[in-house]
Amino acid sequence: MKDTEKINTVKDSLVRRRSVRTFTDSLISESILNDLIEVAKYAPSGSNWQNQRFLVVTDPEEIEKIGKIRFVWPYKAANTEKVKQSHPAGILGHGTALVLVFADASKNDARGNGEYYIWETLETQNCSASIQNILTMAAAHGLGSCWVSASEKMNYNRMLSGKTWRKALSSYEIPEYYKMQGVVVLGYPKAYDELGYAKGEKKHGATTWVSTERHDNAHYLINKRDSESAQKSILSKSEIMFVRLYSKVIKFLLRVVRYADRKIHRIEYVSHFDEK
Repeated sequence: MKDTEKINTVKDSLVRRRSVRTFTDSLISESILNDLIEVAKYAPSGSNWQNQRFLVVTDPEEIEKIGKIRFVWPYKAANTEKVKQSHPAGILGHGTALVLVFADASKNDARGNGEYYIWETLETQNCSASIQNILTMAAAHGLGSCWVSASEKMNYNRMLSGKTWRKALSSYEIPEYYKMQGVVVLGYPKAYDELGYAKGEKKHGATTWVSTERHDNAHYLINKRDSESAQKSILSKSEIMFVRLYSKVIKFLLRVVRYADRKIHRIEYVSHFDEK
């Protein structure tokens, strides 16, 4: 027999989770933060690499320092001097705790067969699974949370200060092969819904024209093509021939790149363990 109460509890935590960007000053207990990491480590990971790593930050000064590195505020007139003065640490600065999520790239392709470039995307997927677990458990604890974009590339594309994550986190033991994948901002919300979950926004902060309400299931489901549309090609015969030729050239070039990548990977992989 189904445990209806258990099902409803899990479903409520999932569907009532909302992104929250402003919080009260109430602090989150260490036991709750440990709960969040506990569920994060049990998220699935490709090839069972378990390469998700977490940095929990609760010191207000540290939060502000990290927030200043990633100054992106999701509202109109954001990134102006006025906004920078009123919210010097951006979104991150409003949280009473941060969980920075990294992927341990040294765990990727542990077989050492030079296929890192194929499996690299699993680093992001594994960490995303952990982040979702954190968000769900945070909702169950009555916390507000917000999944904030962060990556190594954002050091150059969106870090307005010109500084890097590495510099902001220099006081922490973060190996070079740990790759930033995201930040979860946490805190107690200023408002709750009728079931005690954090009350989120009706419109997303950065894209204010997009409602956070969900459509019915049919909107998200992919349907099978009918027989007539399946037979129709979107390309002409000449375009198909060109694509096939182009594909053969790409496949040949990829073989060359993969051969070189495997050679380099084996050298790096062996060197990494020799250093240990």
